[in-house]
Amino acid sequence: MRKCFVGMVMVLGLVIAGCGGSKEVKVPGFMTNPPTDPNYLFAVATATSRDMQLALDKAKQDGRVDIASQLKSRVMGLIKKFDEEVGKTSDSELLQQFTKVSKTVVDQTLVGCRVRKQEVRKEGELYRAYVLMELPLAAAKEALLNQIKQREHLYTRFRASQSFKELEEEVQKLRDFEKEQEKGVMGGE
Repeated sequence: MRKCFVGMVMVLGLVIAGCGGSKEVKVPGFMTNPPTDPNYLFAVATATSRDMQLALDKAKQDGRVDIASQLKSRVMGLIKKFDEEVGKTSDSELLQQFTKVSKTVVDQTLVGCRVRKQEVRKEGELYRAYVLMELPLAAAKEALLNQIKQREHLYTRFRASQSFKELEEEVQKLRDFEKEQEKGVMGGE
């Protein structure tokens, strides 16, 4: 009877350990060890959905946002901490509150951003998509150079319009001066 009881306890222990144990999640190697290359920016992302294409689209979008934030992002944050002790020393109560809020805003045009690798796996009723996104830095540098050139063109156009405006004002002053001179000559005769 004792052997039977010990055996049942061991079996029950194995069942409980099997149910409560964590399952190791297998992810593609590129997720845990993304490539490095001085000529590229990389981002890894994963997303789930009941629809396979939507899972891929969500993962790709997250990857693009990650790459865009590597190029340029504006981060705002706020941290608040509040401590208050109420009561006498021996029976006081310490109240604490900690709040942390952050926001990242990304606004970047990505030229040449593409999927380098992707995998989709079925997880129960869901599809999980894994993507490795890449952005060739040559394309990013070219886009930045084009933005600078565009701004230079806009600035040049602005300066030209300002110069024409100044020219028109000077011409108008000259015309006004000539009219005053004519009035003086006509009125003086």
